Amino acid sequence: MHQPTQTPTFSVLLLHGLYAKADEPKPIALKLRKQFGQSVLIMQPTSRVQLKSVIQSIEQQAEALLKWIQLELIRHHQEPRSFPLIIIGYSQGGVLACSLGKTYKSQLNIVGIITLNAPLMGTPLLERSRRDVQAFISQAKEGLQLIDYPLSRIKWSMTLQVWMRLLIRPHWIPVNGLKDITPNSRCIQGVSHFLQANRTIPCLLIATHQNDFLRLFHMKTVPRPRAIEALNEAYALLITGKKWGRHDTLIPLASQLGREDNANNLIPINPTDPTTRCIAMDWPHHPQVKRRIYKDILHARNLVAIDPNLFVDQCIPVLYADVILTDIIQFIQQLV
Repeated sequence: MHQPTQTPTFSVLLLHGLYAKADEPKPIALKLRKQFGQSVLIMQPTSRVQLKSVIQSIEQQAEALLKWIQLELIRHHQEPRSFPLIIIGYSQGGVLACSLGKTYKSQLNIVGIITLNAPLMGTPLLERSRRDVQAFISQAKEGLQLIDYPLSRIKWSMTLQVWMRLLIRPHWIPVNGLKDITPNSRCIQGVSHFLQANRTIPCLLIATHQNDFLRLFHMKTVPRPRAIEALNEAYALLITGKKWGRHDTLIPLASQLGREDNANNLIPINPTDPTTRCIAMDWPHHPQVKRRIYKDILHARNLVAIDPNLFVDQCIPVLYADVILTDIIQFIQQLV
């Protein structure tokens, strides 16, 4: 006998990162479907895939998404202003998620926002100069040579990235989606204001960090402690602006959390103890915005800041971390 299809009771919008495909958050979609079945309407728009997310400003992406979401909900016989919507954004998608919450909360029934490794205070790497890169290579050279990857290729890739950053700086160069995630951009200032002023939409800001290259690569020779230490410090300086700054290999921890505070003075996390698998940073006076910090989880498998083709040997990226996927489900269950 034919079984009637269950009507969705809430929707989840999944937003990918910069220059990515629509299915980048696929692990989240699979976890949602397994947990909630047909009661969740999963939406993965293609309106900002790959270059579109680089060229279009966050404001333009949000405006186009509003229309797409409204049409998609109507197509599923739902009223956009009343049907519960949870937005999950990874990396640049997290900035977009906050922008949607800031601008369109009256047109959509946004009941929750989740960001994963989002540059909520911007991406300092986008401001690094040729001198910064040369200083990194000089200080990190001995440690980089322990990785099974040509140093000449690293130098070439990082130099190319410097020139690309210089070329896109003029205001008339149409890469607004990239410019919007630079520190202190108008977009980032808007996101910061939203997170500080928000009292209506429950938000979960997920942040991860891993600063030790020994945890990322199988070194081809016996590691030299001082060389690795110098590499770790130089890379942290490149990514965060501070030798001791914590990061996920691309975004500073403080930026993922949307505030500086004591983000770099974390207690050690024991991975064998489930009670300390993450650190919660919640403030009684601002209960709508919750922050979670996880150690030994990366932004992605490749080290974009050095060479997009340089992939780590170990450590799991955030989109594939079971502990984080489980916590996302638990947060959603509290909302619906």
